[in-house]
Amino acid sequence: MKCIERIKYPEFDFKEYKASEGRHSVHDYPAMLHYLLVNHLIKNYSSENSLIYDPFCGSGVSIVESLKLNRKAFGTDINPLALLIADVRASNFETDRIRDVLDRFNIEWNNLTPDIPEVKNISYWFKDYVIKDLGKIRTFLRTVKDNEIFKFLLVVFSQTVRDVSNNRKGEFKRYRLSEEKLKQFTPNVRKTFISLVEKYLKIVETDIIPFTDFKLFLQDVRVSIPIKNVDLIITSPPYGDSKTTVAYGQFSSFSFDWLKGLNPYGDGDLKLDSLCLGGKKIKEQKELPSGHLYDALKNIEKIDEKRALEVYSFFYDYYLSIKQVVKTLNDNANVCFVVGNRTVKGIRIEMDFITAEFFESFGLTLENIFVREIANKRMPLKNSPSNITGKTSNTMLNEYIVIMRN
Repeated sequence: MKCIERIKYPEFDFKEYKASEGRHSVHDYPAMLHYLLVNHLIKNYSSENSLIYDPFCGSGVSIVESLKLNRKAFGTDINPLALLIADVRASNFETDRIRDVLDRFNIEWNNLTPDIPEVKNISYWFKDYVIKDLGKIRTFLRTVKDNEIFKFLLVVFSQTVRDVSNNRKGEFKRYRLSEEKLKQFTPNVRKTFISLVEKYLKIVETDIIPFTDFKLFLQDVRVSIPIKNVDLIITSPPYGDSKTTVAYGQFSSFSFDWLKGLNPYGDGDLKLDSLCLGGKKIKEQKELPSGHLYDALKNIEKIDEKRALEVYSFFYDYYLSIKQVVKTLNDNANVCFVVGNRTVKGIRIEMDFITAEFFESFGLTLENIFVREIANKRMPLKNSPSNITGKTSNTMLNEYIVIMRN
């Protein structure tokens, strides 16, 4: 890798602005890219009518910002809930028709028979009356024939499930409320659902998408990518395996259970975390083109061989993903990867340099690495890399925007 200095760029911090504003506040989702950062990158590294691709699109920040700037957008992810959220965030709606459906929902409420899916430990995670009322919403959703309205209401239902569950609020992993707080927790399911419909309607009415040329795919990018002729890639890949960073499967699991058989992007379950990058350990290490990675692995290995293998497994999957991503690029295409440099066993892993080295092995050129402070990204800032109870350390306080050119 050529010698390049990281550039601290305070203009990218956006401390005064939440990452979840406007369209990006439709449904919670962890570790979202800051939309203002994405907006800046699109403006500076592409032109109108370019094709923008996000291989780890999550809830669709890159998709929405691309459309707002009159670019075509493709996104892939292995989380069907994320794709559903991205779809709704990126779409315009005939809101009067949704209000008509909501009126019908209110009229039919008392006569709805609950449709309750099979949910493991359902009474542990939901109160009995909550289960019944969520089942009634499922029954009603099955009567909605308009596909766009159906997807909109599915996203509302998914957020409702999270809000009325016995899970601790503000968590993206599964942590049940304490017994004391559980006694005081009496959510109104119907009111929550209606309130979220109205909240999201106001958002989509006031934040119109001017350009709606986008496609989303449920796809494992380690295997293949059904996209070609990409002008710009903007993405924020996972910074490590789901077990030790963001557990997307756990975050999505309650929605997976209650949306079972309804989500047009497919079903999912807690196994999603094992399907994410690094979810399965690689038994035999193969050489990867990154000196920075191997320096870190050697140091971790001295402390914990098993943990070193887990880190290697993540970066092996990450390398496979980059290998496929490169195949989608046009000549002179730009690539913007927003990554975090985490610490494992006290050893800092320079993911920005590793990313650059992986791309360089496929012939791309490193242009810049910008640094921004993480002020408002929903993700853990502390973890327990030593696995000693109570001993934590800062994981990622900065993000690194790696700019590559084909």
